[in-house]
Amino acid sequence: MPRSPRFFISPEQVIGSRITISGEDVSHLATVLRMKPGDSLVLCDGIGTDYLVTIVHIGRTEIGAEIVSQSKRDIASPRIILGQGLPKSDKMDFIVQKATELGVSSIVPIVTERTIVKVKDEEKRITRWGKIAREAAMQSNRPDIPVVENIQHFAKYLDKIVVDPGTLLLFPWEEATMPIKDVLRGKSDMKRIVVLIGPEGGFSVSESGLAQQKGFHPVSLGTNILRTETAAIAVLSMIGYEFFS
Repeated sequence: MPRSPRFFISPEQVIGSRITISGEDVSHLATVLRMKPGDSLVLCDGIGTDYLVTIVHIGRTEIGAEIVSQSKRDIASPRIILGQGLPKSDKMDFIVQKATELGVSSIVPIVTERTIVKVKDEEKRITRWGKIAREAAMQSNRPDIPVVENIQHFAKYLDKIVVDPGTLLLFPWEEATMPIKDVLRGKSDMKRIVVLIGPEGGFSVSESGLAQQKGFHPVSLGTNILRTETAAIAVLSMIGYEFFS
């Protein structure tokens, strides 16, 4: 039996036993998927509740649906924050998509000393990355959508990070000698993991120093030099293996 289509809504769209779907999803459901009254789909509120609904009516700007059943799902813990040095071209699109599939809770685009790309049209970029994250969350059956934060500069972002006993700070760096597995093991009580990934060219020595002063663990991903998009996927996969498998 084919799986019902899944779309995200906001909790405010749930009123009693009815849910009103609006925005771009209306066109996609009615025109692309050709859904009609009586068809079923799953609507997720982004905070852990899934609603199995039946479409009642389809209008030009809204679709009305009746709730058939609902279920709760846990949001993955620890929460993973990816601080990603801005890469060239459309690599950030790929990183946002794959990081979402691999379970990050938020993505912070970061400008570093070796960032090559010029930051233009920031609002459009954030909107685009947010849309990519939403689509990837739907495709990967996540109960939530990661937040894509505004572009931040490396040092200022470090100043904002709150360090507490439940937070693990990881700094993958080509000069590090400590294997990441040695840092991840024995940290099952962590509530939050912050990972910093450099852009093309990696982090500078001064940036490494700032990160270590903040409490980040310099960790090695192996002897091979990885592309920035590969490093992000590798680290998130290792964290997933240790905490979610």
